[in-house]
Amino acid sequence: MALIELKDIKIEYQEFIPNKENYETIIFMHGRGGNLLSWFQQIPFFAKEYKCIVYSQRGFGHSYDNDHSSGLLEFPKDLEAVMDNLEIEKAHLVAQSMGGVSALGFAVDNPDRVLSITFADTTGGMGEPILETEMINWQKNNPRTRGRLEAISEIFEKEKPEMANLYIQIGQTNPELTNPSMDFSKINLLGGPSGNDLKALTMPVLYLVGEFDTLMPPEIIKLASSYINHSKYVYVPGCGHSIYFEKPDIFNFEVFKFIKSATQGD
Repeated sequence: MALIELKDIKIEYQEFIPNKENYETIIFMHGRGGNLLSWFQQIPFFAKEYKCIVYSQRGFGHSYDNDHSSGLLEFPKDLEAVMDNLEIEKAHLVAQSMGGVSALGFAVDNPDRVLSITFADTTGGMGEPILETEMINWQKNNPRTRGRLEAISEIFEKEKPEMANLYIQIGQTNPELTNPSMDFSKINLLGGPSGNDLKALTMPVLYLVGEFDTLMPPEIIKLASSYINHSKYVYVPGCGHSIYFEKPDIFNFEVFKFIKSATQGD
């Protein structure tokens, strides 16, 4: 894999360029259970029309973190560094779960560089008090019992055990997270941008959520979408926390349609 050298770590990435002129760029940001390999069902589809960038966030894949970084707090700056190094002025951001921290934080700091944002099964870590209370209550009343498989629905696990296993195997290629700030218990997607920072966002925003998402349930994502007035909300039946993995055709269709409309200003 190609590497981008930052001041404290190296970020691995892949770049896919369409066989056409005058294309825009999409940057994909994975969740905690993945890395740049996670997007194998999206790249063949989107790379026909768009330049596609996938990268492993710090602490994942071969983007090895150090024990002294601020973990998730570094994510937005890491995205900025990726774009700067690859000379990408503006991009559409597609963020899954934990990847929403990168997208939302970057968009708040660099709104003029974001063409659109897709938040897939994530609030982006926004810090709205009511939302945070609902999140904490949900987590308290719905303890995780399936380990890594919590990120996919039980239906998917039963109907496609080979794909469920692949999901686990991709996650197991990640290094052990030795940075204390990256401990799973601390990746709760709380405490991020709120209030005027969210109201100031004017780029097109899409929220996607699966019916059976037990990590970021529909009512939480619906509430999150209400804090960005112009955002769109799409509910996907029969799916868990990982729409991009469980129902890639629906994910690709909805995101492609949204990005097209964002480009055309509809």
